[in-house]
Amino acid sequence: MWLSAQVSKKRNQSLDGIRAVAVILTFNVHFFGGYLATFRGANPNSVPLASLPSLFDKILYWLYHSHHGVSIFFILSGFLISKISQSADCVYLTFIRNRIVRVYPAFLLALVICLAGGASIGAQFPDIQTLIGNLVFLNAIPSLGIPGIVFNNVTWSLFYEMVFYLLFPVVLLIGRWAGLPAIASTIVGGLIFAYGPLQFGMDLRSFIFLFVGAGVGCLSREQIERVANICPDVAIVSIYLLTTTLFTLGYIIDWQFTWLFSGLSIIVLCKAVSKRGALARALSWRPLAWLGMISYSFYLLHSVAIVIAFRARRYFVVSDAGDVVPLVILAALSFAGAVLLALISYLIVERFYFAKRAPVSHEAPSSAVLASDPARVSSGRTE
Repeated sequence: MWLSAQVSKKRNQSLDGIRAVAVILTFNVHFFGGYLATFRGANPNSVPLASLPSLFDKILYWLYHSHHGVSIFFILSGFLISKISQSADCVYLTFIRNRIVRVYPAFLLALVICLAGGASIGAQFPDIQTLIGNLVFLNAIPSLGIPGIVFNNVTWSLFYEMVFYLLFPVVLLIGRWAGLPAIASTIVGGLIFAYGPLQFGMDLRSFIFLFVGAGVGCLSREQIERVANICPDVAIVSIYLLTTTLFTLGYIIDWQFTWLFSGLSIIVLCKAVSKRGALARALSWRPLAWLGMISYSFYLLHSVAIVIAFRARRYFVVSDAGDVVPLVILAALSFAGAVLLALISYLIVERFYFAKRAPVSHEAPSSAVLASDPARVSSGRTE
């Protein structure tokens, strides 16, 4: 199959696997959160974990509490954009054009599908202000009062992506003028972007994850390999499960989770880039890499598939089948529907982009190369 060939075409399949994990976690948020609210009478946005009556519901809540999937996407984007921005052949206007061409076709197709889906269930068509605001992703800023489009609320994350695309190269340029190395510019820029807006009542701390990924993109090959070897794979998985569970149970708070998860993600990203160890091999598993290829369209459209499956539930779920069987059936149908929609979207509005561009080189240069030419990090092109 053409898409299978693309998976192995000079791409780092471990990074595609991370994309797949990120989108599965995002799916978990909306599927299990929706299942709790729709069929268990416990909206997880308003009902705390301690108030859930059964172990089954608590497990669903733990699966729902996977919002860090978007953080993983941010870290990957930061890494990619950092490498592209520092490459010798990066031209700013061309770079921005390529990012717009990468983001908007799939977004616009998903927007049309979501508007049609909303109309089919009787949702009010958004007014012109809401529609324009969503077209430039201002639904990400609560203080502006611009709601997301029905089924399309995930596009809030694209605000962070687009702002980062526009301004990260500027951060590097200012750093060069100030005589700072790229890693120092990235750290300072990340702190300003994440915590500066708090002084004006705006919480934009998700920028942390983009700059964390960008920081990894500033490392040499030797530095990446050293970071990858800091912690064994088994320990990484164990720490991930422990950290996310403690966060779900409320034993650690947002800012603590942000930095713990960022540190953990740096190690995992370095392992994937270096392609060493069992974790990197597991992430490069072909089905995961394949899902990673279509993860952007999956991210945009999975909520539509979930709603379709929920509304069709009465046709294929027996009322006395217990708790587990209906859940498994709905999860399988929702996921399969999301994959189908994502594949169609990819073939229509994403494939052309990758067909015209070579994948970005994720191989970091050696320390010797960086020392001789600090501006050179990769010769890759926009993915």
